[in-house]
Amino acid sequence: MGNIGTNIMTAANYFGTYAGLFTILFLAVQMVKRKFNVVRFGLGYIFLFYSFCVFALVFLPLPTLAEQANLTGHSIQAVPFHFLCDIARETPFVWNKPQTYLAALTNRAVLQVVFNVFMTIPFGMYLRYNFHFTGKAITVASFALSSFIELGQLTGLFFLFQGSYRLCDVDDLMLNTLGGVIGYFMVKMVEKKIPAIECFDKVIGRETRYIKTRM
Repeated sequence: MGNIGTNIMTAANYFGTYAGLFTILFLAVQMVKRKFNVVRFGLGYIFLFYSFCVFALVFLPLPTLAEQANLTGHSIQAVPFHFLCDIARETPFVWNKPQTYLAALTNRAVLQVVFNVFMTIPFGMYLRYNFHFTGKAITVASFALSSFIELGQLTGLFFLFQGSYRLCDVDDLMLNTLGGVIGYFMVKMVEKKIPAIECFDKVIGRETRYIKTRM
């Protein structure tokens, strides 16, 4: 949690490096389709930066040479809802003492849960608005994304290192999936009041008005 700022700066550096490649690929696809969508283009940039941030937050910093020498096994927390035990053990919350509420809400154990939910909300929002994914499809996609992250943490970044340097946690799998579903519902609640992304499509040489039927 303490490395969040540093990791986001690292993600920004990688984003600056690969943003040009993204632009070339996006424009190539748009030329093939003979249309350009500035909103889809902008959201693509935002999603690319978001993807780099997620990677940096869940896998960085990499272990030092000294730390690598001590990596001997693959760690997993396989008990569902174990985060409730962490919250009960680590927070000073006492239900009849309001003065403990703020300290409890800002405790590391609580913030870790909030972070894992919020991390994938943009993922669900993007898939719904940009691709019109259904709730079931976003649930599966969010679960797949979280599984990729947790397997990477379990295997030491897919066996790049000889042991785990981040804890694989089944609670993170559930919380990340929940975040994606929340993102879906956030867009679902307002999508009838905002233009569909296809409304911004422009065919080369003229403007088109096309509104996709909501799913």
